[in-house]
Amino acid sequence: MRLNSMCHNFKTTLYHGTVSEIQQVDVSLGRERKDFGKGFYMAVSRKQAVGMMHKKYREVVRRSKGKQEQDFSERLYEIRLNEAVISALDVKIFESADTEWLDFVLMCREKGGIPHDYDVVIGPTADDDTALCLKTYWDGLYGKVGSDAAKRILLNNLETDNLGIQYYIGKQEVADRLIVDIKAIDWR
Repeated sequence: MRLNSMCHNFKTTLYHGTVSEIQQVDVSLGRERKDFGKGFYMAVSRKQAVGMMHKKYREVVRRSKGKQEQDFSERLYEIRLNEAVISALDVKIFESADTEWLDFVLMCREKGGIPHDYDVVIGPTADDDTALCLKTYWDGLYGKVGSDAAKRILLNNLETDNLGIQYYIGKQEVADRLIVDIKAIDWR
């Protein structure tokens, strides 16, 4: 599906919170089994990106043996996208956290890597509470995994009205064409 600018309010300024210094986006550094696949994620909301930055900071401090909190630095980046490039890309847009979105997230988290051919995916963010709900779903506590009834319970438990919006890029050549500027900004 090609992006139709009439059907989606494409954002050209996005945010990324991390503990790493970024000179240029490298999609291969993305973690496995994420919402839309392994790649680079950006938040529409600065507040959401700051929250992700704090979460990543806590994770890296907890997992790093022998290092202190002061060995790491929280960083917020403002990213500008080239709106002219987006019209030539294959973009998947999820307007809401519905069953189609859920099936896509379940597929990406189950298979790992990039289990689809989209250049960019835009849609709700599955947060920490979502990860817990997904585990409960996969453990069969909502009913038979894959059943419509279990998916309905999962969606009801996700509080989908509170999820932020994220943009995802999984291909380096797309990131290189689409991202025109990335700069560190003060998050305080």
